[in-house]
This record gives sequence, C-alpha cells and structure tokens, in this order.
Amino acid sequence: MIAQDERKSMRRAHSIGPQMIRYLEEIGIERISELRGADPHEIAMRIDIALGRKHMNSLGVAALRNLIELANEQP
Repeated sequence: MIAQDERKSMRRAHSIGPQMIRYLEEIGIERISELRGADPHEIAMRIDIALGRKHMNSLGVAALRNLIELANEQP
C-alpha cells in the first residue's frame, strides 16, 4: 500500500490522480523512487497485464512519463 506522503508526492506530477495511483499499487509500486529511470511504456504494459486487458492509452503513458520525470528529479 502506498503511504499518504508518497501519494501526495505522486499527485504533484501532471495528470496523476487517485486512479493511476491505484494502478501503481496493483503492480507493486509503493514509492516514487521506484520509478527512477523507468520506461513509461513498460509500466503501462505491466498495468495492462495486471488489469487483464488493454487499458493504458497514450494519455496514460504521458501521465506515467510525467511521474517518472518527477521521480528522476528527486534526490
């Protein structure tokens, strides 16, 4: 489960809301730091697999890219 302070940090990224945070929980990501250097397409694919269907579109991938950029900027 993603802690409240981590949720707050994640929500700072453009287009990241409660639903995307739930998707990240579904694939086992609990900290923004776990996304440093990640590929947004790979994360989107993991979410699709966890949901059992194609769900993530280009807007979802863009939101993940924003979150990954935020993670990369953090110390």
